[in-house]
Amino acid sequence: MAGPTEPIRKRRRPALSCVECRRRKVKCDRNSPCGQCRAHKSTACTYAVAWATGPVRHESQRTQEPLLPEPADQGASEPQQPASSSPNPTIGESTGPGISLVLGGPVRCTPPDLDSTHTLPQKVSVSSSTIQAPPGPFHGILSKTRVFGHGHWMSSVPLVGSLPFSKDTPAERSAEQISEAIAVCKQLARDIKKQLPSRSPLPTNIQHLLPRRPVLDGLVQLYLDTFETCYRILHTTMFRAEYERYWSKPQTAATPFKVKLLLVMAIAAPLYGDVQTYNDLAAKARASVHVAQEWLSAPFEKDRLTLDGIQIHCLLLLARQVNRVGADLAWVSAGSFIRMAMQMGFHQDPSNLGETSALQRELRRRLWYTILELNVQAALDSGMAPMITAAEYNTQPPSNLDDDDLLEAYGETLPAKASSIPTQTSVLRLLADSLPLRLEATRIINNLQDKPPYDQVLRLGSELASVCRSARTFVDQLKPTEHDLSTHEARQFRYIFCEHFLSRFLLSLHYPYAIQSKRSPLYIYSQKVSLESALDLVSLLEDKLYHRLLLSGGGMFRDIVTRGAVVIFLELITQLEANTSIFSAQRNRVRREPLLEDARKVVQYTHDRLWYGETNVRGYLFARMAMARVEALLDGLPVQEAVIHATSQSLAVCRHILESLAASSLATSASPPDIASWTPGDMLAMPTLADTDFDCFSSENIDFDLSDPRFVQQWTDQCWSHHLFNPEEEEEPRQEPSLGEVNPGVRAEDEYAIS
Repeated sequence: MAGPTEPIRKRRRPALSCVECRRRKVKCDRNSPCGQCRAHKSTACTYAVAWATGPVRHESQRTQEPLLPEPADQGASEPQQPASSSPNPTIGESTGPGISLVLGGPVRCTPPDLDSTHTLPQKVSVSSSTIQAPPGPFHGILSKTRVFGHGHWMSSVPLVGSLPFSKDTPAERSAEQISEAIAVCKQLARDIKKQLPSRSPLPTNIQHLLPRRPVLDGLVQLYLDTFETCYRILHTTMFRAEYERYWSKPQTAATPFKVKLLLVMAIAAPLYGDVQTYNDLAAKARASVHVAQEWLSAPFEKDRLTLDGIQIHCLLLLARQVNRVGADLAWVSAGSFIRMAMQMGFHQDPSNLGETSALQRELRRRLWYTILELNVQAALDSGMAPMITAAEYNTQPPSNLDDDDLLEAYGETLPAKASSIPTQTSVLRLLADSLPLRLEATRIINNLQDKPPYDQVLRLGSELASVCRSARTFVDQLKPTEHDLSTHEARQFRYIFCEHFLSRFLLSLHYPYAIQSKRSPLYIYSQKVSLESALDLVSLLEDKLYHRLLLSGGGMFRDIVTRGAVVIFLELITQLEANTSIFSAQRNRVRREPLLEDARKVVQYTHDRLWYGETNVRGYLFARMAMARVEALLDGLPVQEAVIHATSQSLAVCRHILESLAASSLATSASPPDIASWTPGDMLAMPTLADTDFDCFSSENIDFDLSDPRFVQQWTDQCWSHHLFNPEEEEEPRQEPSLGEVNPGVRAEDEYAIS
C-alpha cells in the first residue's frame, strides 16, 4: 500500500504590481513609475522579482546532461518563461548600456519566505566530470548591469519607501514639474559625461587597420569557423548581420562593433594562409590589439560594464595570446576581467536575475564559461592560482543549441538538443564539463606554500587522463550535421584545440616529478605520462591550421617550448646515458628513431617561431644545445665541445634572424610608435640585448644536466658573453626561408636540423 503523499502545493502567481500598489492593495498599471505612484507623488515605485516557490522546478535547475563519459540521448528543457515585449531579437534592450535586468530601478531579490542569513553552499569535492549543483536563491540587488551584495548602499533602497520624506512632495510643485526638472538635470549630466576621456571616439584612421574587403571576409569567416566554435563570445548570426551593415554604412557603425571587428581580424590573422599578406596582417593585428586595449582601459570602467564590454574583453585576451602581445601577463588582466564579470552577475545563473529571454540567458552562460576557461588557462601559464573556485559560481553550462536556435526561441524556452548532436557550443560544453577538476588541478600545480602529496597528484592525474580519453571518444562520435558548413580543416581545428586545452593540464601536473624521475625512481610514472603528453603536443604540428597558431602564439600556445621540449630531450638523454657502450647506442638507434624525429621537429619549430616574431632566442638555443648533446651521445663524441659548437652556430642564426626582422620592421614603419600609449606588457615584449647576451664556454657557468630542477633557471641567471659572435667562428647564416615553406612535415635534413 502506498504511503501517505504530501499535498501538492499550488504554484504562487508572480506579483506583477509594484511594491507600493501591493501595499495599498490597489490596481497597478505596471508602468515605471505607475499611475498610482505618480498620483500619490511617490518616488519609490519599484518591482520585486518574482520567485517560484513550492515543488515547481526552477529553470536553472534543469537536469544537466553530462557530456562525459557517455553522451546520452535526451535534451535539457526549460519551463515556459513570459515572452519578451520586444519583437526584435536585440540583445539587452534598456535605457542604459548593457542588459537591463530589472524594470523601474533597483529590485530587492531576497524572497520573503527565505532566511536572510542564508549562506553559500560549502565547497564540494571535485571528481572526474563534475557539474556544480543547481543554483540556490539569489540574495542581492540588481541595478542596471551590476549586482550588489548587502554591503552596498543600494541594498537599503527598498527600505527608503517607508520614510515620510520619500512620499511627501511640496504642494506647490506638481509631479510633472519634478519630472521635467529631473529630465533636464539628466540631460545636462549626459552632456558633461560626453566630454570625459572615456567617451572619446576611436581614432579616425581606424579603418586603415582593416584589410581589403575580400581579405577581411575571409578572416571573419575563418574566426567564426575556428575560435568562435571553441570560445563562445559572439552570436554569429547577429555579428554577420552587423558586419554587412558596417560595409553598407561604415560611418554609422557603433564603436564597440568596430573594436570587436578589429579583434576578430587580429585573432584570425595568424591562421590566414596567404603568405604575401601575412606580414601586413601581423602588423595590423598587433596594432589592433593596442587600439582595443587603449579603448577598453579608459579611466571610467563603468562605461564598459556592458555585454559589448565583456565580449571585447574576451576577444582582447584571446588576441593577446594568439599574437604574443603581453601574453605572459594575461593572468593579470584575467583577474580584473573575472571581477568585472562577477560585478555584472555573470557568476549567478541568469534564471536568478529576473525575467530575461532565452537568448540573453544563453549568451551570459556562454560568456561566463568562456571567461572561466580563459582564466584557468592563463593561471596555469602564469604559475598562479585561478582566483575562483567551483563553489563561488552557480551559473549552469550553456545549453546544446546553435545560434539560430536562440533566435527562433527569442522570448521563449526551447529544449536543448541531445549531447550527441554537434552544435556550435559542443566544444565549450566539453571544456565546461571538466572545469571544476581543472580549477582544482591548477590550484595544486601552482600552490606556492605546500607541496601536494604524490598520491594526490596521482589521483588528479588519473581523473585528468580519464577526461582526456573520454573527450577523444566523444569527439570521435561527433559527425558534422547538414547545417555545419565549415571545412574539414576548420572542424579538425576545434577538436585539436579542445584536446590541447585538456591534455596540457596533465602534462603540467606531472612535469615537476618527471624532471626528478632520473634521480628518484618513485616518479617514473610521472615521467611516462609527461612523455606521452609531450608527444601529443608535438603531434599538434601535423595539423596545418593549428601549426600556424603554434608558430605565432604565446602563453597557452607555447607548451612545446616551455614543457614539451624538456621532457622529450630528457627522455632521449636518459636512455642514451644508460647505455654502457657505443655499440648498444647504435643498436638501439632504430628503436629511438621516432623519438629522434619528434626532437628534430621541436628544433625546427623553435627556429620557425623566430621568423614569426619570437624575440626570445632561449627556446631555439636550448633545443639546439639539447639536440647537440643527443647527437654527441649517439656518435660517441665529446659532449661539451659539441654543445658549445652548436650554441655558437645557433646564436649566429638567431642574430641573423633578429637583424632581418628589425630591418623589415623599420622599413615598414611609416612613423615612430607612440610609446606613451603602450602598456607595460608591450614594453616587456620588445627585444633587448639581454636576449642575446650569453656566455656558456665555462663549465662552471652551465650545468648540462636536464634532470636538474635548476636547469631552466640557468637561462635567466647566466650572463653569456658576446664573443660567441666572433666572425671567425660563425657559420654563414642561410637566407630567410619563405613563410610558405614552414609546414608540419619538417624532417632532420631540413635547413637548420642538426645532423
